[in-house]
Amino acid sequence: MRPFALLALALTLMVTGCGKSRTTNTLSGEFTTLAEKQEFLERYMKFRRSYDDLHYRLSYIDGGGGMVPGPTEWNVRILALVPAGELDEWIDGLSVTSDPELDWVSEIPNAPTDLEGFRWYEGDRVIVGIDRENRVVLYWNHAS
Repeated sequence: MRPFALLALALTLMVTGCGKSRTTNTLSGEFTTLAEKQEFLERYMKFRRSYDDLHYRLSYIDGGGGMVPGPTEWNVRILALVPAGELDEWIDGLSVTSDPELDWVSEIPNAPTDLEGFRWYEGDRVIVGIDRENRVVLYWNHAS
């Protein structure tokens, strides 16, 4: 009976360890270089962008990483300084909005408090603010 118990324990440990969870709650300040910040962010975001500066708060709950799958939830808030020619990539497919929810902005490290120069765009679970004069993007994507 003892070999069976050891085999059962080994199988349980193997199955439990198979799924590597991507769950995280990370601030960009945990990284020292722009390249490190970008590399970590791109583990979670499908788009690839160029950045001159980057700050974010990234929360991700991996619902598929364990033995019993559950819903995946995310809340990504980004402040980025980007090349002027790439600003429109952030708002492709979004609609202009005049009254977006903005409570999320203050949760981004180094977020601006004056949002007067921003024009706002919305899509499904996405809000983007663009300050063209200063090449600044505020981005929020969430499913929670």
